Amino acid sequence: MLTHLFFFDNLKVFAQRIVACLSISDLFYALGLLLYVEPTFDGYDITRCTIQGTVTQFARICAFLWSTSISYFLYVSITSGQKKLIYFERYQKFILAIGFAIPLIMATIPLFFHSYAPTPAKVPAVCSITSNDENKSIEKNRSLSLYLNLTLFYLPLLCSVIISVYFILRSYFKIKRIKSQYELLNKQINIQLMFARNLILYPSVIFICWLPSQIIFLIFVFNNSWIEQIQQDYFIYQTGPYQYIRIVQYGASFLQGFFNSLVYWFNSYQMRKRLNKLERADLDFQKTKTFFSNNYEQDENRSSQLTNSFQNLQEI
Repeated sequence: MLTHLFFFDNLKVFAQRIVACLSISDLFYALGLLLYVEPTFDGYDITRCTIQGTVTQFARICAFLWSTSISYFLYVSITSGQKKLIYFERYQKFILAIGFAIPLIMATIPLFFHSYAPTPAKVPAVCSITSNDENKSIEKNRSLSLYLNLTLFYLPLLCSVIISVYFILRSYFKIKRIKSQYELLNKQINIQLMFARNLILYPSVIFICWLPSQIIFLIFVFNNSWIEQIQQDYFIYQTGPYQYIRIVQYGASFLQGFFNSLVYWFNSYQMRKRLNKLERADLDFQKTKTFFSNNYEQDENRSSQLTNSFQNLQEI
């Protein structure tokens, strides 16, 4: 994605920079996952574990934030036009800085509690937010791990999905209303509908990839005895569904960047295909406008209005 954005797309465009930020988040997540840490209580590389936990936590929150930003800026461009986006472009350096600063803060908070550690019960092992402090009771470790995961990961994930779907649905229905008002511009409006509909794939990827983790977390909160039982069955008797549950959980989350790249490719392919049709439609429209301008001077104002509407839609 980053290679295509750098060489074939215009990174001076504000929207493309937001997509690039999402790609950077996925890149950091992939690099963090490569720092494998042995799943033991003692003897693991604490420094490497801390780096892995911090980098992956930072990258995941970044992905949630930039995915939500894509939905919001799509909504702004459709409802308020390019002038509003130009206003945001003036502060894009500040927006980009905030977009990386907030995840960085959320990634450093667990450091104060020494809460990045591998959990031996997890297969495969990833240093994540957990609490294995020997000076605390099991119940206190469990409560601290629960609260940190809830506030620093699962709530941001849930908010990201809800906000993204809200703005994309509002954008979609706004375009449908425009379509009903300008029947002559159906071909152009259809492209906007397709674009809004396809963008929902970005928050959908996050939701699908992290859905197994959300389910496991809820089970851990409300029915922890079941998790403990299947853990014992697996590690003592080598039976039960525990291993397969973990494979699905981690496998889905690790594929987030891969699915984002597929969505990016799919959107690029669809938009280029439709825009080629749009250019041909624009040529036919210009010929029709010239014909009416030459034969019906009274239609000049109406033709000018249609042209301006068409240009605004192209900008969106």
